[in-house]
Amino acid sequence: MSVKPRGVLLTGLVVGALLAACSSPSSTSTANPTSAPPAASGSLSGKLTIAGSSALQPLIDQAAKNFQTANKDVQITVSAGGSGAGRTGACNGSLDIGMSDVPLTDQEKSSLNCSDAISTAVAIEAFAVAANPKGPGSAKALTRDQMQGIFSGSITNWSQVAGDNQQVVLVNRLKGSGTRQSMANYLFDGDDTKFAVGASEEDNSQTVANTVGQTPGAVSYLGLAFLGGPGITTMGIQDNGNTLMPTRDTVASGKWPIGGPGLGITRAAANPLQTAFLNYLLSPEFEKDPIWDNLGFIPPASPKIGNPTGN
Repeated sequence: MSVKPRGVLLTGLVVGALLAACSSPSSTSTANPTSAPPAASGSLSGKLTIAGSSALQPLIDQAAKNFQTANKDVQITVSAGGSGAGRTGACNGSLDIGMSDVPLTDQEKSSLNCSDAISTAVAIEAFAVAANPKGPGSAKALTRDQMQGIFSGSITNWSQVAGDNQQVVLVNRLKGSGTRQSMANYLFDGDDTKFAVGASEEDNSQTVANTVGQTPGAVSYLGLAFLGGPGITTMGIQDNGNTLMPTRDTVASGKWPIGGPGLGITRAAANPLQTAFLNYLLSPEFEKDPIWDNLGFIPPASPKIGNPTGN
């Protein structure tokens, strides 16, 4: 997948604190990978199948390329499918690592027989409203109330929020998407059912970016890695006369309120190759890769962002 440009192994305490601060009370238990050779060891072999969050995919793609370069006998397949598919696949064993923007819920752990799931925070993610330029016009930011109106369907024309006289065209992610749930957490106190009925629904971030960029009036939400695409205007948040934009510095400082830890989910009995790859994702070696700056992800040792209920 092509997108535009836009750690020291964490202790269990740090990863656990990130998830406790950024996720709901029903989030999965967490543990960091056990000690394993870094990618540079070259002594590993085998295959990994990783899928799930399309927001995380560009970062995981780069890590997989680096890891395979250092370990010639390792083959890693990375694909999207959405956070819901990542959580389900990690639990039913069809994936070695499932990537998700949000944790497993208690209901999922029960229904998927996945009480032994281990979630590792591999990056801090941020999401923002993305619009076609023909819509918001000169408007550069929206209040939370205005965002609620747009995505609930009560605001139907951009002129209602000081934009163009242009019909709003809603583009949602499918239910189960972690990107969608992150927006629901901020906008609707986590209630996914408050998104407008009848909006188009896409299954990955790149399709959303393409659709928004090509459709006048279109509006959706994307991870920072996808906000640099053609035909996309990134909307900031207007609050008490101040405009907050989702820059990397804003996210790293903990000021941006939409997002949280991106997770790699495994079952408790992770094999050495799974463990080694997760360790690499958290290593100083990978943190030096320019992909972090280029795509706007924040290493998970940095401060947590946001309150999942938007309060």
